[in-house]
Amino acid sequence: METRDGTPAAKPDKATRRWFDDFTVELRMLDVPGDAIGDAVASVREFLADSGDSPQAAFGNPREYAASLDLPRTPGTRSALAAVLVPTCLGLLGFFAVAAAVSSTDARVAVTVPGLLLVLTALALAACAPLLLGFLVRGSAWRAGLSGAAVFAAQLALGLLARNVVLFTFPAVPIALIGGAVLLSTSLWGQFRKGATDDPVVDPLSGPPHRSFGLTVLEVLGNWMLFLGAAAMAAWFLLR
Repeated sequence: METRDGTPAAKPDKATRRWFDDFTVELRMLDVPGDAIGDAVASVREFLADSGDSPQAAFGNPREYAASLDLPRTPGTRSALAAVLVPTCLGLLGFFAVAAAVSSTDARVAVTVPGLLLVLTALALAACAPLLLGFLVRGSAWRAGLSGAAVFAAQLALGLLARNVVLFTFPAVPIALIGGAVLLSTSLWGQFRKGATDDPVVDPLSGPPHRSFGLTVLEVLGNWMLFLGAAAMAAWFLLR
């Protein structure tokens, strides 16, 4: 980037990069579309290039500045949110089902109190992910760590107190087959579902960013992570 007189702008320092990261993330959390985010970021960079100020000195707290901007917002619909959360929760159920089935020793899956609580906790965290994301991003690190430690401590305490309490049992083979089918279905849904559109941050000067091969690979791995994890676990238990 150049200043108005044509001289190259100095490379942004760590504090400046952090300010822009927080600013961009906050705009995302406010459901601002990618092209509007790109315009806002470009405007800030242009002002800083001309003035030579730091973003903190010129605009203050990035989150407060982002909230003060009158930018278009496109909040996600309930159907779009359900299209992500429902397959995710079903995929977790399928993963736990396969894991419990292949690790059983007597062809029966015993559902214990700690095991059921672990599944319910994972499902609750997945279902509340949009709310938790805002808490983790906007809240302090120690609060997030303290919350995680409290959940872990509760799980551990209940596991020690009721580790031998079996609520009910199921045959392992049908559980493994149903869990595997659910995992395969949710992975295919995530990979090929219609209506999944990208909304990248678009710089008004350079245009839409090039979609890298690495990002594509990460998206594919994200869709198939639970399925591959369950397959690896099944292979390890069955072949050991």
